[in-house]
Amino acid sequence: MNRFLPAIPFSWTVLVINIGSNLAGFFLVQVLLGSAYPQEEWHRMAALDRGANLALLAVLVPAAVAVLLVLAAPVNSALKALKQGRELPETALENARRRAVNIPFYAAFMNLAAWIVPSVAFPVFFKLRSPDSAFNLGVAIVYNFSNAVMITLLALVLLEQACRIAVIPKLFPEGKVKDQRKTFKLTIRHKLLIMYFAICFIPMFQTALMINANARYADPNVVLPHLGVFSVILFAFAALYGLWLVLLFSRNISAPAWEIMKAAETISAGDYDARVQVMSNDEIGHMGDRVNEMARELKERERIREVFNLFTSPEISREVLSRKSFAGGEIRQVTLLFSDLRDFTTMAERFSPEQVLDSINNYFEEMSAAVVQHGGIVLQYVGDEVEAVFGAPLDDPAHADKAVAAALEMRARLAALNQRRLEQGQDPLHHGIGIHTGPALAGIVGSRYKISYALVGDTVNLASRIQGLTKELDADILISKDTRDSLTLSRTLSAPFNAQVKGKKKSVQIFRLID
Repeated sequence: MNRFLPAIPFSWTVLVINIGSNLAGFFLVQVLLGSAYPQEEWHRMAALDRGANLALLAVLVPAAVAVLLVLAAPVNSALKALKQGRELPETALENARRRAVNIPFYAAFMNLAAWIVPSVAFPVFFKLRSPDSAFNLGVAIVYNFSNAVMITLLALVLLEQACRIAVIPKLFPEGKVKDQRKTFKLTIRHKLLIMYFAICFIPMFQTALMINANARYADPNVVLPHLGVFSVILFAFAALYGLWLVLLFSRNISAPAWEIMKAAETISAGDYDARVQVMSNDEIGHMGDRVNEMARELKERERIREVFNLFTSPEISREVLSRKSFAGGEIRQVTLLFSDLRDFTTMAERFSPEQVLDSINNYFEEMSAAVVQHGGIVLQYVGDEVEAVFGAPLDDPAHADKAVAAALEMRARLAALNQRRLEQGQDPLHHGIGIHTGPALAGIVGSRYKISYALVGDTVNLASRIQGLTKELDADILISKDTRDSLTLSRTLSAPFNAQVKGKKKSVQIFRLID
């Protein structure tokens, strides 16, 4: 069924399934009628009923074809437009979606009426023309009514499955079938009730009805053979029908459930593009929609996190997102690095804003790469200055070594950047880097309007002041004595010298970093 349905026009699918299931039901009923009840008046009533039904079929089949074609028309038009790549008006798409979900139920109501009306009318009509007993009349009506329910359920299940396979995935590519307004729902409870009535209640009811009816017949030699044939035919039909329903319903539950489990595993692994194909508006379809919504929300959160990382860093974003409260902070032993472009104001006056912005972005790109490469965090860009920290928000015992290694990498990257600038006819850039190690208060600072992760304290101020000395001392990298004392790796430094920095009464011992 799954293989051939997509290749058949939807209207023909509806016609074949609906009319085919009703004709099959009609012939099954006739076979059962022949062996259900040995009373002569029952057989006479059955023969008259058969003839009337055949005559009625000649009228109902063309009428059913016309009605079903009208019902399926919006769906056919929508499928054709989608296949041709044409955009559908919202109202047309809405109507097609509603019809695709409801057409099995419309057909079921039509089938039930087509079976029930003659099931009641014909026996009553024949009673008026013949002296049949009221008991036999009641048996015929109840028996025909139970057959009407069974055949209607058969057509409903077949049509619902056809729509699920051939139409729903095309008209609801994003799922959300449950959100379609003015539609009927065939929930899992309803499907279990269909199984109960189709393979348990109706066969047992018909068997009990025939046993009760035949108990009034005096000759068991006539009754028992009829009941035997009747029970065998009914059992065979109920067994095959029940097996098919069990396999169908179990597959319609287990297959989407496995797909949902697979999607959930894929999403938990970090792939938020996984989606569940939703083909129903029952509980399983609702669960699939929820998984898809979860995947979309997680993907959007991941996108926000990636954008957030551009403004801070992955480490800081995790620190911020993991905090329940932004109050307070923590003292950490860290190494601060400040890098500042020299003569930036002069360059800004000589070149256009676009050229200046391009130059400073290229500089930031290279310097930030050096910091990140050695385990540092870029805290912020202020004008043409880079502020970076090593040892926060995550502890790192080698923070001083890594800060010095990053500074040397920044020196090398600036040289490579200047080589490219000279080849393009641009002026080289010059910078100064200051490094200092010590305790600092690390935490979230700001207001309810804006927050940032920052380090506060004398260590931060002194690192910035040391960077300011690079221009006065004509040095590109200066480190403090505290940073030198924290190094575990050997570095080539100049002889120490004392320098007076703004805001400090005592001079500070610093070193030029040579290599």
